[in-house]
Amino acid sequence: MIPSIHKRGSETIGLIRYLYGKGTHEEHIDPHLVAAYDPLTPDPGHDPSATYEQLQRLLDQPVNALPKNRRPNKHVWHISVRASPEDPVLSDEDWAAIARRTVAATGIAPDGDEQACRWAAVRHADDHIHIIATLVRDDGRRPRLHNEARRAQAEARRIEADYGLRRVTPGDGTAAKRPTSAERHKAERQGRDRAAREELRETVRRALSGAASTDEFLDRLKNAGLLVRTKVLPSGDLKGYKVALPDDRNKDKEPVYYAGSTLAPDLSLPRIQERFALDSTPPQTTDSERREHSTRASAPAAARRTTAHAAWQALLVLDHSADDGAAAAQIAATGEVLDALAKTSALHTRDELRKAAWEFERASRSHTRAEFRHAQDLRRAARELVRGGPALGRGEDGAGTAMVLDMLFFLTITAAHWHA
Repeated sequence: MIPSIHKRGSETIGLIRYLYGKGTHEEHIDPHLVAAYDPLTPDPGHDPSATYEQLQRLLDQPVNALPKNRRPNKHVWHISVRASPEDPVLSDEDWAAIARRTVAATGIAPDGDEQACRWAAVRHADDHIHIIATLVRDDGRRPRLHNEARRAQAEARRIEADYGLRRVTPGDGTAAKRPTSAERHKAERQGRDRAAREELRETVRRALSGAASTDEFLDRLKNAGLLVRTKVLPSGDLKGYKVALPDDRNKDKEPVYYAGSTLAPDLSLPRIQERFALDSTPPQTTDSERREHSTRASAPAAARRTTAHAAWQALLVLDHSADDGAAAAQIAATGEVLDALAKTSALHTRDELRKAAWEFERASRSHTRAEFRHAQDLRRAARELVRGGPALGRGEDGAGTAMVLDMLFFLTITAAHWHA
């Protein structure tokens, strides 16, 4: 069961109309109220005499009772709670109980609190409900909503156990933000395979792979065809960056920009710059070794040999080191290697490697702070892969790629054990 808290809004009537409407693709079937703060709350879905405006006035009454200068700008709170596809269809009574547990857990309407916020739960499909609430209590105070998303998730795990539903693995708060329904529908209208947020996240990760400096990283973003904005402090230091797809526009025909930190927690500028701090250190390779590589192997093949060796060393760190910061860094750098390998592999394997890199990127984040000074060899290997250029799928290049993939299989398994 997945609870998703949506952005706060300023118009109660607009959300009510959406909840009781047909939906973007007419997917809302029989929208109706299953529970509310007051059992006598009118239901515009099943009561012909009830109107959207009646429900709106009741929910907004505590907000409108405040002086205008004390009313919150964004007073509409919205959460959806969705069952898994394999779960049985729950009754309205079951969903009503789930709604009450959700508003109690999040702090919207704690059990036994008669002055809590007003709320209503609408069901317009078999597998989920939406809960709308207004963020002023009946006593005029604001609700305490600290960490309400995490508390909603914890309550969902308890609900799954109580109702015998599919047990969803608890999250750790490090996942990248998922596209909103509006972003998904926009992608469908534009004929995209995925939302702009996801496309940008992959492009930014690939630009980061093996980059040695902030300037190189930003140049790669521009070379990849993205629109890039940077924010500079009065001191001249770079504070942050935003990226946009050239053809992803809002209603005013302006590009829709996403800050790196909103694409994924580890794509914020400070987190990215942590990877560059030690990249000025020269690689541990002698001149004779470089000459030998250059004469005996193509640049892509030599880069793959270097990568296989670095992956083996990373495997030893993951398998034997007690330093979680070092292990987290090796896993994050492994993601860079996968991205670099996907960018430079032969055409017939490129799509598969891109999918592998996309799947692995979730494993590259955790609550453990990555200490990148322990993963410089892997990061340099990713850089050599990129600079070595595209590889052929046969001969030395093909054999080198196979050797790297062997090591990456072992690294992936060991990373899974570390996370577990």
